[in-house]
Amino acid sequence: MADPMRTYSKSNPEKELQPHQLRKTVEAEVQVVPIGEVLTDDYKKPDLEELPKGFFVIISGGQVREKDYFKIISHQDNFQRIKLEYISESNRLVNPTRLYELAIYKKGRLESSRNEDAELDKIYLISDVDEFINDLMKIKPLCINENFPLIISNPCFELWLYYANRTDVPDFHIPEKLSKISWKFKGWADTAVKGGVKSKRAIFNIYSNIENARKNYKEDENGIPELFSTNMFQLAEDLLPFIEPELSNMIEENMKIETKFREQKKK
Repeated sequence: MADPMRTYSKSNPEKELQPHQLRKTVEAEVQVVPIGEVLTDDYKKPDLEELPKGFFVIISGGQVREKDYFKIISHQDNFQRIKLEYISESNRLVNPTRLYELAIYKKGRLESSRNEDAELDKIYLISDVDEFINDLMKIKPLCINENFPLIISNPCFELWLYYANRTDVPDFHIPEKLSKISWKFKGWADTAVKGGVKSKRAIFNIYSNIENARKNYKEDENGIPELFSTNMFQLAEDLLPFIEPELSNMIEENMKIETKFREQKKK
């Protein structure tokens, strides 16, 4: 029997949007400062032309931390083998049904363009559980039918960022008003992780992030992540073949910079 403290989901979904209620979408502009590539003496750089290339579309209701998480690997000066298009809603309260409608629209546009250089691998939908449990259950079979991986964090995306730094299930006190759990957890996560959760730098912890999130992952009987569970590790694992070895080189460079900084502080 599942732990009742990990099966929380809200039950006050938004009403399904009508065609005249569809809101304008915005596509994220990716801007990131390039980081130099550093190789060890015994490292033989692989021929990037022989490694896989991919094109991914990510559709999310989040406009800040979710978008920031993908910024570094979206910079094609450093990651030339992956094209990543991030699309978010301009309205903060967009529900999963709307995300699915956007995915169908985007898929149709890409198929009609017939651009061989932009051959799509997958369209991912990213959503918090928040108050959308009924919407998520509604679109889940539709996403499976369309091969749209549905990435869900319960209660919110900050849980994934938490697992970038912590191995244990969050020791988070669930508020009496369950409607407040999402935004309260966001604030709690910033205090539970030393220095706060860093959405722009969490990608550098992707390996431990995957391990921690997978270890603590549970689903309910409907296939929806239970409280303190996120299947973002599935998307991260799909991205890895297209961002390695470039990401490892950046991680190594960051470690050298941090080591040098600490040594200078000791002097």
